[in-house]
Amino acid sequence: MSPSRRTPLAEALVPGTARPVVVGEYPYYRADPDNWDSNLRELRGLGVDVLSCYLPWRFHEVGEGADSSFDFTGKTDPQRDVVGLLGLAADAGLGVLLKPGPFIHAEVQLGGLPDRLCGPAHTPYRGLDGTVLTSQGKPLPSLLDPRVQAEIETWLKAVADEVVAGAVAPDGPVVALQLGNEGTSGDAHLPVDAQDASPAAREAFARWLAGRGLRDEAARTGEDVARWTSALRQLWSQWAGYAIVGLWDRISALFPAGPVRLANVPLTGLTAPRAALDAWAARQRAIQGSRHLIGHTEWVGNPARDTTAFGSHLTGILLGGTDVVEANWGFTWTDKTFAEPATPVFNALLALMLGSTTLSVYTACATGNWGDLVDMDPDGLRSEGVDPALHAPPYSPGAPLAESGDHQANAEGLRLLSSFLERFGTLLLAGTPDHDAMVLVDRTLPEAGAWQRTGRTVLAELADAVHEQLAGSGRQLGLGWLDEHPQPAADRSGVPVAVLRAGHPDGSDGPREMTLPAGEPADGAVAAFVAAFVAALPVPDGPRWTTAHGRARVLSRSAPGGVRIVGAFNPTNGDERVTGTGGGWTLDLPAGSAAVTVTRDGELLGWLATPESASTSPVVLIWDGAQADATRVRAS
Repeated sequence: MSPSRRTPLAEALVPGTARPVVVGEYPYYRADPDNWDSNLRELRGLGVDVLSCYLPWRFHEVGEGADSSFDFTGKTDPQRDVVGLLGLAADAGLGVLLKPGPFIHAEVQLGGLPDRLCGPAHTPYRGLDGTVLTSQGKPLPSLLDPRVQAEIETWLKAVADEVVAGAVAPDGPVVALQLGNEGTSGDAHLPVDAQDASPAAREAFARWLAGRGLRDEAARTGEDVARWTSALRQLWSQWAGYAIVGLWDRISALFPAGPVRLANVPLTGLTAPRAALDAWAARQRAIQGSRHLIGHTEWVGNPARDTTAFGSHLTGILLGGTDVVEANWGFTWTDKTFAEPATPVFNALLALMLGSTTLSVYTACATGNWGDLVDMDPDGLRSEGVDPALHAPPYSPGAPLAESGDHQANAEGLRLLSSFLERFGTLLLAGTPDHDAMVLVDRTLPEAGAWQRTGRTVLAELADAVHEQLAGSGRQLGLGWLDEHPQPAADRSGVPVAVLRAGHPDGSDGPREMTLPAGEPADGAVAAFVAAFVAALPVPDGPRWTTAHGRARVLSRSAPGGVRIVGAFNPTNGDERVTGTGGGWTLDLPAGSAAVTVTRDGELLGWLATPESASTSPVVLIWDGAQADATRVRAS
């Protein structure tokens, strides 16, 4: 299933919604149960529609071995009463997205797994390159190990029977289930040679190949990877995605029908080592073809403050076609501005302009009450070069709501976005991107490029070129996969299309086609091709804009009835001015700021800008010669 044919996540979470949906994370296992009810009601008042929460296996398991059981009702500890939490969520008018793992990360010890799964009794998650995937210095298990799968099934069936079965919407609040986390164990963006290659994984790979009639290749899967052919390596790139989807399918089958099945896949940095961007893209064949809805997490830097992070978001959302399910609204580990509303509002507006039908607030509440089962081992953190002080309470210090009930600085940003979506969310959902052109990519290129270890890959160079065109020429290029457009002379909108194919160049390519050898460095050829393609595009019709210093990135969407939505973003460290064609409006964008305007037939209906904060100056919009009031957002 291609991204364009998926049900929008907003519609799946809140059927019949007329606007994007706000998902807010609440880690109940870090909060005093006496605060749950008031916290949830405050979050609903701030604009959260759907509550999301991980369920840590190790926290709910009581006892060991044959005597172990699970507590979901608080009989051993009131903080384990997740069934009661669901009742409070329903009373507050919140839907719930449950995320039972089995591996959840969430800054919980061992990603929520019991200690015994990360010991010598179980096969570790070991890549083709020999590296073992760890958490707090301890090896994570291969989730393809049959013994581990048996334990996983026991945990998830308990969640299904004791938590989910009696709380499924519409009679209960549970509207969705997340399958795994960022793949199986946070691995959906790892380099392909770091993908699980334990004995059980190799056996599964061989079965997958044999099922496709590739018996000779299947017979070679046990060999050292150095002896694999390029064709077998490319098949492993594909399998890396199918292995993840297979686990999602196993998890999904354990739960009752009703809740939407959702998987989250992390965006990947454009400069991530060992061709990780191509590895992420190679997995997309299976991930996008799965039966599940796919969202993305945004832990790849700060697009409001870093142009490379901006490019990572641009590429990942365009190619993945996903809605955001996890975005930083208060963690200050690497950037203090995440605790100031300008940064999360900037990133939320960027996601909306790129087509997300959801907003994520992770976390929505700064919590400060948890025990040893949740707390990460400080020595384990130090062994991985992490300062344990970074993970001291509260969890997500800059979240909009404090567990005490106080509203923090980011509450202003959440209120502004909620108000904007109430007024103009319908138009955002109805809008489509104003692409000047599309570039379609042969999936073979990243599947082979994922093994490339020298030079820039074709996909990495393409990602840079698309971002550079947006910043330099102002041209808005879409990205897609060639196999989803069988006749790619033009897409459904009639916009010009360029194609990047894998093969041996023979000189027969036209001006809008380029054939490249798979797995070899691009060496500037893709950048030159995209630049020539864009230079030959016709002059765009309709109102446009110019930038004074080339710092702003401007995205636009059009909706029926003459509606146009323009988003301007300045991810640099210098100020910028954007001017509309004919000088009818100007937008002064300080460093790290963004603004979105909504117009109908040229008339300003309303706008939203990143709020002024300690690190960000105010945005100024001059419309028809007068300064627009950012607080006066008129209804459409």
